[in-house]
Amino acid sequence: MKYSFEDYNEDNVLKIPYLLVVLNIYLLKQFVIFLLPMISSIPYFKILAHEQFHIALLTSSLPAVFVMISMIRRVPSTKSVLLIWFWKNGSNLLLFSLISELLLLSLFIKFEVLQLYGMNLMFIYIDVVFIVYLLRSTRVRDVFAEFHHN
Repeated sequence: MKYSFEDYNEDNVLKIPYLLVVLNIYLLKQFVIFLLPMISSIPYFKILAHEQFHIALLTSSLPAVFVMISMIRRVPSTKSVLLIWFWKNGSNLLLFSLISELLLLSLFIKFEVLQLYGMNLMFIYIDVVFIVYLLRSTRVRDVFAEFHHN
């Protein structure tokens, strides 16, 4: 047996690793940056959103939205072929999201749409770390290979 009994849930399917959940939440940060100034009265959030937000970066987060939905709906009663497809291709969708964000950030910095400073450097570094994680982790591949079935 490749994994311990604690690594499986009550339906006998591998549990989603916490780092994979963190990765997915990280990729949804563009939605938070977009929505935060609308729901907050703190002026710093408006400045942050103005400096960090670009619609192209928001579109790079869309694959992560589909993976997050399939992560939430990963239950035996799910009959949606589309959700199962999103889950089975989740690793590739997350990789696409990370690589597209990395490329967009690099292009924006190159063409001076965004400034190269701490937050953008942090985003680039975290993107690279998560790309390596997705490519190297056998646990992630195994989790995406399984889906609950009745």
